[in-house]
Amino acid sequence: MKQRRSNRGMALLIVLVVVAMLTALLSDLAFSTLVDMRLTETFRDSTRAYYLAKGGVNAGRMILQADTNSYDTLNELWSRGVVNYPVADGASITIQIEDQDGKLAINSMVSGNNPQAIMIDRFYRFLLAMDLGDLGDPAELTAALIDWLDEGGDPYTEIHTDGQNIPVAGAEDIYYQGLHEPYHCKNGPLETLEELSLVKGFTPEIVKLISPQLTVNNNVKININTASAEVLMSLDLLIDRDVALTIIDYRQTEPIKTVAQLEDVIAPQYYTVLKTLANLEQLGTTSRGYRIESSALVNDGTRRLVAEVDKQGNKLLLFKVN
Repeated sequence: MKQRRSNRGMALLIVLVVVAMLTALLSDLAFSTLVDMRLTETFRDSTRAYYLAKGGVNAGRMILQADTNSYDTLNELWSRGVVNYPVADGASITIQIEDQDGKLAINSMVSGNNPQAIMIDRFYRFLLAMDLGDLGDPAELTAALIDWLDEGGDPYTEIHTDGQNIPVAGAEDIYYQGLHEPYHCKNGPLETLEELSLVKGFTPEIVKLISPQLTVNNNVKININTASAEVLMSLDLLIDRDVALTIIDYRQTEPIKTVAQLEDVIAPQYYTVLKTLANLEQLGTTSRGYRIESSALVNDGTRRLVAEVDKQGNKLLLFKVN
């Protein structure tokens, strides 16, 4: 009798163990299935977000093509963009369009191995206008960037700008190879502004401060309607902050359709400078280069696309998925 009870108890225990194991396996299977489903849904939503964001880039290009007047200002439709615009099934899209011709084209500081004096002067003046203080020396930063861009191997020891000869200590491959984590000097144009952080002296603080007013394209022509005070000050030694702010105040009330509008706004010596730059096609009232950033959200899926376009001819210059 006792043996039977013992056998029944053992059988019950075995059944309980088997049930517990099956329960654990089913729970694990259910969890794995749930994870797979969530991953599939996220992939589906991310794919939908990608195509929605791509449509946003196309919409941005259409907005630019619809802008056919004789000036480009920060008060126009393209500059306002679209923020969290709702679309079907709870998705939303944000489109931001940013003019690039109101910025300094820093790759134009060097052509091959030949420094371009006009753009070097502008970059140096720009850094002075930014008032970096203890963050960095404008002359040293200018020299380091020239060395990063040019094809030569000899570091700059002096820069010539606005009638000054300023001693500097540039940086070529020997400097970068001597770092704790060595790398080579680029000796070529920047591909992105983030690359500035690799150049001697360009700390994260400096890069963050100056990057919004720089571009890596090669257009030296500045749009007077969209340039910041610091970029306007970089155009010529005579253009100080007061003159730059006068121009900015004026364009906020009325778009500058031709530089000639400023003849009665600023003093003759400043107007002559701007008029000369316009005649040399280094200053204008329109823009060709634009950056379109399109972000889409579909449930848990997000995608951000960045495109750079030439408005003239609606040419796509860059397309990047972030």
